Amino acid sequence: MIAAFARYSLRRQMLLVLGLPSVIFVLCIAALFAHQSSRALDQALLERGRTMVRFLAPAAEYVLVSGNREALEGLMARVLAQSDVVGVGFYDAAGEGLATAGEGLPSRLAVPGHVEGDEIRVDSSDGKIGFDAAVVAVPAAVDDYLEHAVSKTAPVVGGVRVVLGTARLDAEKRGVFLTVSLLVFGVLAAAMATAIRLAGSVGEPVAALVCAVGRMADGDLAVRVPARARNGELQALEAGFNAMAEAIAESQRTLQARVDEATVQLAWQARHDPLTGLANRRAFEERIEQAVRAHRRSGDQITLFYIDLDHFKAVNDNCGHAAGDRLLAELGVLLRGRLRSEDEVFRIGGDEFAAILRGCGNEDARRIAEGLCTAIAGHVFECDGRIFRIGASIGLARMDPDLQESDALMIAADQACYAAKHGGRGHVVEYPLPGAAPGGVASA
Repeated sequence: MIAAFARYSLRRQMLLVLGLPSVIFVLCIAALFAHQSSRALDQALLERGRTMVRFLAPAAEYVLVSGNREALEGLMARVLAQSDVVGVGFYDAAGEGLATAGEGLPSRLAVPGHVEGDEIRVDSSDGKIGFDAAVVAVPAAVDDYLEHAVSKTAPVVGGVRVVLGTARLDAEKRGVFLTVSLLVFGVLAAAMATAIRLAGSVGEPVAALVCAVGRMADGDLAVRVPARARNGELQALEAGFNAMAEAIAESQRTLQARVDEATVQLAWQARHDPLTGLANRRAFEERIEQAVRAHRRSGDQITLFYIDLDHFKAVNDNCGHAAGDRLLAELGVLLRGRLRSEDEVFRIGGDEFAAILRGCGNEDARRIAEGLCTAIAGHVFECDGRIFRIGASIGLARMDPDLQESDALMIAADQACYAAKHGGRGHVVEYPLPGAAPGGVASA
């Protein structure tokens, strides 16, 4: 074989020695690049679907429990607005469909009786990937606290299904394949030109290229070929390889950035009220626990407001729920504007709000609460030529030696709000209430 090889001209020997191995290596690595890129894109889409349904399930808890059809449709519309989403469905605990839109949604969903950990079911067919998750009810720590003990096991109240289409994924795969094919063609052309013109200067650059190709085949997308070649063709080969590696790496970064953006958005939606933009009940419960820990650690003054709107039902009854939603959004802006920058305000129910004040003295807290009552009472809402004025009843509770637990503080504020509501409305009632035993919670 060596003797036969020696009979070839130097031109052909250079083509065989440098050209043929280059062709084999580049084609093999290009196939590996295409395969790894396809797998990475598939995994990224699966992870995005899991992340989306993982954050959607807690967000759907309130609408499934409350049966708020408008909120359910709003949540469904926001999910459908996400890229690649072709279908979304919400199901009750028996698996019956409550609201579905799009493709790939069964009439019934297998909803488990209980869940352990992060259980997400994935199935795929006909260019669509479905992600199913159970919706569990996180017990409220405030309402009906005295009548119901907090369950240690969160019951399953329904299920959600999100269906992602693979059309964009397939297009990206085709784009990656086309890019790799074009770059491979350029690399092969440069390699053959180098083999024809310069045989003696190809050894080191080709060895560096082969090493880099092996590292990238092992998944190292950050590898680049150093500029060692002095010949123009080999320099083009090195540049082509680096361009191909950068194109694949950039595709990975872009896809990951989109997944991260969707994750952040869903995480925000899971802890914020979509109507007012205020933090929701879930975020409120987390923040009150943090405030209690801060009080225990450094003695921070913690004051809690429960704010219940008065005569709000008249707006819904006379002008419809859309007008009521608009009024709630206006009041959310009003509450944020009347509180200090370090205070936090939450929407915890239909027409119920809460606020946590830190480092606020007794007189200042009382003055802020009365200012809120006055501001809400003075807010003029116009709908269909009619003028509405509502009010607010505010319950105020401070963390002190008799109120050292978050549950007790929330119950105290709730009872103070109840007393304000049923004692004339439109004013502030502080805890402890008249007739409450020292250190105890008065009966509502």
